Amino acid sequence: MLRSLNIVVAIAAVLVGSWPFAASGETSTVRGAPIVSSPTIPNGAKVESFRSRLQDQQKTLESYGATISGLVDRLKAASGTTVESRISEVRSLRDALVQLGVQLQPDAPLSQSIDQYQSWISAQMGRVNNQRSTLGPEFVQELMRRYQQYQQEVTRARESVSNHSNAIDHALKELTTAELRAAEMLMAEDAAAAVKELLGVLDSVGQTIEDIRTNLRKLGNSGA
Repeated sequence: MLRSLNIVVAIAAVLVGSWPFAASGETSTVRGAPIVSSPTIPNGAKVESFRSRLQDQQKTLESYGATISGLVDRLKAASGTTVESRISEVRSLRDALVQLGVQLQPDAPLSQSIDQYQSWISAQMGRVNNQRSTLGPEFVQELMRRYQQYQQEVTRARESVSNHSNAIDHALKELTTAELRAAEMLMAEDAAAAVKELLGVLDSVGQTIEDIRTNLRKLGNSGA
């Protein structure tokens, strides 16, 4: 009887060992099934992360813009100051513009965020397109349209940064020219003309900064 029981147990062990079930804690796989790559982070989380960073950076740029607008208003209102004092204020305005311009350079946080987002989008589009036969053409096409919408956000953000950077460069050139002209008028002992040169550029610079601040608010509020 004992010998018969042992034989039954042995046969059962052999049968169990031959069943195609994975051991506890392992994931079963089917031979011949296609191996697909999966995203490392949910799309929504990555997109919202970019938009959140964009809004934070927009607030930083807005603070620079507010400082510049304040300097412009103070210069326009400083009617009782000397020409030399006005020139000093204009130099402070120029320094503030330079600081804002630095925030728009390719190695600044805003541009880096845009580059990283663009790289992620390109990687996802390539990954999804490679799985067209597995996921299905229509599904892939729909997903690609979504990523293309994200690319449009990147394009708008890039254009905005480029336009703002060019506008600041133009404003800096205007300020430099105004400083040089004012200095020449002082040398010619014409303080009134020197003041006129300095005041003449403030409206243009002020409008440039106001346009940048308005566009930055739109950029942050829309997500790109």
